Amino acid sequence: MVSHDTEVSRPVPGRRDCLRGLLGVTGTLALGALPVSGALAAAPLAPRLPATRRLSFHSLHTDERLSATYLRDGRRDRGAMAEIDALLRDWRTAEVRPIDPRLLDQLFALKESLGSSGTFQVVSGYRSPETNAKLAALSDGVAKRSYHMRGMAIDIRLSDRRLPELHEAALALRSGGVGLYTRSDFLHLDTGGVRRWGG
Repeated sequence: MVSHDTEVSRPVPGRRDCLRGLLGVTGTLALGALPVSGALAAAPLAPRLPATRRLSFHSLHTDERLSATYLRDGRRDRGAMAEIDALLRDWRTAEVRPIDPRLLDQLFALKESLGSSGTFQVVSGYRSPETNAKLAALSDGVAKRSYHMRGMAIDIRLSDRRLPELHEAALALRSGGVGLYTRSDFLHLDTGGVRRWGG
């Protein structure tokens, strides 16, 4: 199984550059596609979560850090969502795609269930089809139709928790796919059907 954090092929554009592009002409379209409403996020976890939600990230490839309140009083913060989208971009191609808000709710619920104040260390967020195809060609462990390509998956560690503890808590949530990659030291989460794999 190939670790997704071993390939460095070109200089990595900064989050600010990606945000500028996202907030430009093409970014206007991307932001317009974000589901923003006065209601709480539609994930099954939503009724159990507070109406204001904050997450902290550290991209292990670009060394960028971000703490953002993506939901305030039940309303998604478009600026914070755009910053999260930019940080979770495909770091190999600099492509940005809106991240599924349900995935952020999964991460928030995971931290809450663990009583964690840590930072999510991001191994992989959004992946362009080009990047995913290259990784799938190298490893059977990469799905050819990966949820990463739809902004619906993330590979993470949590700074103040061990991987087995994180894995157990994610399984207990029963809110999507959970993949354990012990050799590469990360956990995969997605907003697809409830299922599990890895070890």
